[in-house]
Amino acid sequence: MELNTVYLIENLEFLRKLDSEIIDLIYIDPPFFSGVDYKEFSDLWSSIDDYLDFMKLRIKEMFRILKITGSFYLHCDANAIFDLKMLCDEIFGKNNFRREIIWNVGSVSGFKSQVNGWVRQHDNILYYTKSEDFTFNKIYVPYKKDYIKKMFRYKDDDGRLYRKRRGGKQYLDEKPGNVVGDVWNDIYSYQTRTRSKEYLGYPTQKPLKLLERIIQASSNEGDIIADFFCGTGTTLLAAKKLNRNWIGTDNNPKAIDFCKMRLGLK
Repeated sequence: MELNTVYLIENLEFLRKLDSEIIDLIYIDPPFFSGVDYKEFSDLWSSIDDYLDFMKLRIKEMFRILKITGSFYLHCDANAIFDLKMLCDEIFGKNNFRREIIWNVGSVSGFKSQVNGWVRQHDNILYYTKSEDFTFNKIYVPYKKDYIKKMFRYKDDDGRLYRKRRGGKQYLDEKPGNVVGDVWNDIYSYQTRTRSKEYLGYPTQKPLKLLERIIQASSNEGDIIADFFCGTGTTLLAAKKLNRNWIGTDNNPKAIDFCKMRLGLK
């Protein structure tokens, strides 16, 4: 396996060639069992069992190649989350399920808003680890400048800002913002921001900030990040920006062309 490379290949074929326990973090955004035949790829399946068989073969291989300290994120939605949760519990073990992240994709419009019932407004991201020994770095949303000015009004001899609390001083540099929880409302989706300069028009493209958050939380510099449904390469680009090594696969030539363009590959 050559690092910092993207491969045009069927991912199961590629996964079966890899050694065991070599990857630090895997994020995948596979087909959602949506029943939609996109121009770029098909998400049509004969049955949920057919879809789950497809996913099981691949997730089992991803579990095998993940380091004992590794983490796994599976991006999905209401179409198959309950079935995928049971599948991942079976492969990773229920005890290694860490969290379901709710990503608020914002207010949708057009045909997606015409459903008979509540409009779907979020995606689900299932987060697993391979063991109890895993990397996790807390992520903070920075305080606004007005809040800092109002609350951190004191400065010590070293120039560090702090505020007075009952238990003593709270320094700004020790807690630079609010801890990010498992409901993410602060990262937009291309379902609602189609005019973003970052958006390439690929139907399932995810924003860079989403992947940066996941990679910062569950890996360190120099770690190996993998995405085996890499699409336009957002995971790989985020890993590159954050000084991680990366590897990606997709079976769509158009997606690979986007990856190479964004990553500066020939």
